[in-house]
Parts: sequence; C-alpha cells; structure tokens
Amino acid sequence: MELNKEEIIKDGENLFSVFCVLGSVVYVKRVFDVNSSPSYKLEEVLKHYRKIEIMEK
Repeated sequence: MELNKEEIIKDGENLFSVFCVLGSVVYVKRVFDVNSSPSYKLEEVLKHYRKIEIMEK
C-alpha cells in the first residue's frame, strides 16, 4: 500500500487526510467534510505503516 497526499483514512466516524508520508510514519490532519471520496480503513493502513501522527492546528 502506498498512500498519497490528501487521501482519506477513516477511523469509525473520524476522517483524516494524509498530509505526508515519511518512511513508515503517516502524518494526517482531521477533516470534517469529505464528499464521498474513497477512503482507507485505519486498520488496513496500520498493517502497512508503523505509526500515524495527527497534526493539530
């Protein structure tokens, strides 16, 4: 799996947009309105990446 910038990761009701990927760490930002964009489930992403960091404002 290779994530690209602005792809969506879904964790239950929470949605995150990929900000960047550095090695095995994915940096994401919270998003609230995504118009039915395809998304990856968090569990699926964690099978391929070690860590997900949420970037706050």
